[in-house]
Amino acid sequence: MHSNEFNLKKHFIKTFVIGLFAVILPILLIALQSESQLPSKIKSEDQAYREYMLKMTRQLGTTCSACHNPNNFASAEKIEFKKSKEHIHITQALIDAGFDGQNGRPLADCYLCHRGKMKPDFREPFDPMTMKKLPETK
Repeated sequence: MHSNEFNLKKHFIKTFVIGLFAVILPILLIALQSESQLPSKIKSEDQAYREYMLKMTRQLGTTCSACHNPNNFASAEKIEFKKSKEHIHITQALIDAGFDGQNGRPLADCYLCHRGKMKPDFREPFDPMTMKKLPETK
C-alpha cells in the first residue's frame, strides 16, 4: 500500500505543478509583453507633452523657467505656473466649445491672446464678474 500511496502523492504533485505552470505561464507572458510596451508608450506620451510645452513657450515668447522651477519642474511654487495651469484649462474649454481650428474656426491656443508675449497687450476694460471698470495697467 505504501507504494500505491506514494504513486498517488507523486501523481497529485505532478498534476499540481503542471496546473500551476498552466496558470502562471500565460500570466507571466502577458505581463512581460505589456511591460515591454510600457516604456515606449511612456516615451511617446512624454515626447508629445514636451512638444506641447515647447510650442507653448514659443507662443508666449518665453522659456520654460518663466513658469517652472528649473530644479523641480513639477513644483507649483511659482505664481506663473499656477496661472498657466488656469489658462491651459481655459484654452481647453474653448477648444471643447468649438475653437478647435477645424472647418475654418479659430484655434484656441496661447497665441490667440498672447501674440508671442508673456503678458498680452489687450486687457478687458472691466471685470466680467462685477462689470466694474478695471484700473489701467501698463
